[in-house]
Amino acid sequence: MRNALYIQSGGPTAVINCSACGVIRECQELLEKGGKLYASLHGIDGLLHDHLYDCTDMDEMQLQRLENTPSMAFGSCRYTVREDSGEDYDRILATLKKYDIYYIFINGGNGSVAAGYRLSENLKKVGYACRLIVIPKTVDNDIAIVDHAPGFPSAARHTVITISELVHDMYTYDTDLIMAVEVMGRNTGYLAAAAAAAGKTGWGPDLIYVPEVVFDPEQFVKDVAEIIQKKGKCFAVVAEGVKTADGRYLFEDTTVNKADDPSKNMGGITPYLNHLLQKYFTCKIRCIDLGLMQRCGAHDASEIDKKEAQQLGREAVKYAFAGENRKMVTLTRTSSYPYRTKIQILDLEQVAGVERVMDLSYLEENHHQIRESYMDYILPLIGALPEYVELKGFRH
Repeated sequence: MRNALYIQSGGPTAVINCSACGVIRECQELLEKGGKLYASLHGIDGLLHDHLYDCTDMDEMQLQRLENTPSMAFGSCRYTVREDSGEDYDRILATLKKYDIYYIFINGGNGSVAAGYRLSENLKKVGYACRLIVIPKTVDNDIAIVDHAPGFPSAARHTVITISELVHDMYTYDTDLIMAVEVMGRNTGYLAAAAAAAGKTGWGPDLIYVPEVVFDPEQFVKDVAEIIQKKGKCFAVVAEGVKTADGRYLFEDTTVNKADDPSKNMGGITPYLNHLLQKYFTCKIRCIDLGLMQRCGAHDASEIDKKEAQQLGREAVKYAFAGENRKMVTLTRTSSYPYRTKIQILDLEQVAGVERVMDLSYLEENHHQIRESYMDYILPLIGALPEYVELKGFRH
């Protein structure tokens, strides 16, 4: 009997469980009678330690609840399969053989695509016949070649709405105030740039800084000072992965992050921003990290994102059962207005190990504001935004 395996890999997104639903629903239709679909618990760790969950007979009520469940229902891990010995692959192979697994669906991001490719190479080398398909997911939009992958639209929507709400809060008191908000994005600025869409509600940020451009602390202070001089308030968005001219991440500054190993501060640039601004400004300063809610908050997920995540889960199964192997399923945008896409499959070799960065044409010449052309890209993905009352003369 040929059985199937589903693996959630990498970090969570708000809609990765929708992809799981797509895989489960399609397998329930296409598996031979008596065939099983297993989910590996905590990602590759489940394969290494024979911890699989039988989700073959999940009923419709369970699946509907799974669609609305945040983060990763089946868990993940940060373990990288060792390439220096065959021990890990031997354990994986033993589990695959034990459960007679012929179809493998890996639902993950940039690193997971590369891991899936290495796994498929190893299985091919030892002569284990199976079909492996990757279902993409991402928060910061760093998977190469594709227009976008599930997870990013919801993270962008959460960021946009939250920032519009914070900008409202900034105007509660008629006093000078600086807000600096850290958003995810280690090496790509798509998520930080999405914050500009908050401006479509009338309540957007003044400044945006992305990893594709060197972060100059002195220029940042000058930019903030210029805005403060004009309006008495300034709202800045900074991606976690910005680097200074010497190639260092802001979280590597040990004057504010005291850990012996700077990598333990990874992603935590809020203390640095607060320390920097406090040196030059006497007004109230609020530095905020949007944190994990960017990647796991399902309460404001993009409806398009949920639909596409499930669609790609189902399409992955269809392609595998049609004979495809060592591929990744994805969507190609054919139109933004109206929004339309088509399914595409890519060879894993095309995508594995390649990291996407944001097109610099989306940046204004000053490098801290986003051009209108980016709105044509992001707005169809995040869906309708809230409409707020605007009181004439309230803001100056």
